[in-house]
Amino acid sequence: MSSTPRKKKTILFLAANPKNSTPLRLGEEAKEIAEGLQRSKKRDKFQLEQQWAVTPREMQRAVLDYKPEIVHFSGHGAGEGGLALEDDMGEIKLVNAKALAALFEAFNEYVECVILNACYSEVQAEAIARHIPYVIGMNQAVGDKAAREFAVGFYDTLAAGESIEFAYKLGCVSISMAGIPEQLTPVLKKKSDFSGLDAAERSPDASFSDNIVEKSSPVVENARSIATPPISISNLDNPEGSVSLDCPLYIDRPPIESDCYQTIVKPGALIRVKAPRQMGKTSLLQRILHHAKEQGHQTAYLNFQSADGSFLTNLDELLQWFCGDKLFSI
Repeated sequence: MSSTPRKKKTILFLAANPKNSTPLRLGEEAKEIAEGLQRSKKRDKFQLEQQWAVTPREMQRAVLDYKPEIVHFSGHGAGEGGLALEDDMGEIKLVNAKALAALFEAFNEYVECVILNACYSEVQAEAIARHIPYVIGMNQAVGDKAAREFAVGFYDTLAAGESIEFAYKLGCVSISMAGIPEQLTPVLKKKSDFSGLDAAERSPDASFSDNIVEKSSPVVENARSIATPPISISNLDNPEGSVSLDCPLYIDRPPIESDCYQTIVKPGALIRVKAPRQMGKTSLLQRILHHAKEQGHQTAYLNFQSADGSFLTNLDELLQWFCGDKLFSI
């Protein structure tokens, strides 16, 4: 007697990149996931479904229609504000953690794993993990490239027949192997971690539609660099000039830092930093050059402010100055 063919596991890829948010390369992420699944030995065990520019209603319908085992959201996150889906006009519409938890609680019979490939999505992951066995979120800003590397590493491993926990580990390794210092950004939350909570805590008193907030301006966090650690008030000072690489007073301005870090390692790259005085241009420059050195590049720093004004109008004097001791390695 022949056995019934085993049902394929459905991966539902949900993407949102509202018009009033920073563009992301979500299409490349979906393509690389699909290619990885196709080349795997167990490609017949998985089915990839995609839904683009998702609104809250479309997200709910997609989960209802496909009843997927794995739900993957890729896009922007705003921490406590929620995940950035789209409204009917393609603008940002935030869906908070309680709404998402309520949605996945309704489908916990089917869904085994949820991946939130968006910045600051740990708060949503923790809420969803009260109902779903495995949920992966980001504990801080995640770069576009790091997010893709994690996704590809995760699904390559899963399609090789490994467990979700092992796929999570290899996804983090993929970020590190790509030379991106964000391998600690993805975090895995498990339902078993919340088994000791009482029923009231596990079941938020909220429906999916009751916790959707519209945003008319592009305030969604989409940073691409590691967040700055908390600052102790007792250690505050009033720095002059640039600040050191480990100074807690330096505040990232996403996605400026990550964009510069990705650009500086490209051949022939040119980065122009323009801002008023005392805005941290030199401090940013130090971090860009430091990142380049970490990637194995040689760096040199040339400060034209130290040049005599006459050098800039006489080519011979300028070249002599340029080749003199004003040019030095960092």
